[in-house]
Amino acid sequence: MLTNFIGCMNKTGIFGFYGNLRRKITKSQISILAYHRVGPQTDEWSLNPLSEKIFEYHINYLSKNFKIVTLSNLSEMIRNGNVPEKAVVITFDDGYKDNYEVAFPILKKYNAPATVFLATGPVEEKNLFWWDKINYALFHTDMESIDLNHIGAYQLCCNEDKILAGLNIQEKLKKMDNNKKETVMGELINLTDVTIPEKLGKKYLLSWDEIKKMNKNGIEFGSHTVTHPILTNVSIDKAKWELINSKKCIEENLETEVKSFAYPNGDFNAKLSSLVENLGYTSSVSVFPMQLLKNSVNELYKLSRINANIKDFNILKLYLCGLRGDLNRILI
Repeated sequence: MLTNFIGCMNKTGIFGFYGNLRRKITKSQISILAYHRVGPQTDEWSLNPLSEKIFEYHINYLSKNFKIVTLSNLSEMIRNGNVPEKAVVITFDDGYKDNYEVAFPILKKYNAPATVFLATGPVEEKNLFWWDKINYALFHTDMESIDLNHIGAYQLCCNEDKILAGLNIQEKLKKMDNNKKETVMGELINLTDVTIPEKLGKKYLLSWDEIKKMNKNGIEFGSHTVTHPILTNVSIDKAKWELINSKKCIEENLETEVKSFAYPNGDFNAKLSSLVENLGYTSSVSVFPMQLLKNSVNELYKLSRINANIKDFNILKLYLCGLRGDLNRILI
């Protein structure tokens, strides 16, 4: 019902009207978009990718209607006060291989730069992300239910049950400190009696050869920590270690400066944003879905991003015109 209503709004031209009006008032229409995976759904358990067709539709539209820049370009423009009236940044989180195999050729086709935020530990070790391990275990167990101490019991009778269980377990684990999270994950994998193939990470995660090819063709790489912890759940010393070593790893492999950072899960606080700045990054991004203002120099270490893994393009246009984000500003 809601998607139909948004589609009708788009047909009336209100999104275009609002975007033009907003741009006249604020002198800016700047968005940072966040993607994760792009490509066909080759399995049932992994993070749901955006289809190649929809992603190309996005990039085609963006290339015709916005100036596409990298995040480091945008942060420099903000500091210098020369931000284009219509600009967009395309970003990817984590470091999935389909960013190279599927998204990269489309970006090259439209001469569109992008910024990929790498969690260097999984990329270096070819080790699945913790949420992928959970989903793999849930989808490959013979058990029809599972009871985990502290976080509840879950039915696993069908794929819908397994998807819902995976989402619920992940949300609960995100709120735990890393040690407790690792304990619960170990308990889950033991209970499901599933062995995760060692080579699975190589199939799903970028290699340094692929990263270097992308970097030579308009794709910049930023940090997303080493082990992808939610930084508000760890000590400031642990956060500092994550920020320093992820930056160092990428810089050593690409022989170029790493300027941008993405907070895992978008979670941050004032101490973390100050730490990011003090460690030499020029900007960092969260996930709050609002457009940026042209004079966002004081927001450079907490830049908003819009989740672009959206199949209905009318919804993405609602964000791109600024209407959805402005409603957020009013309501919070």
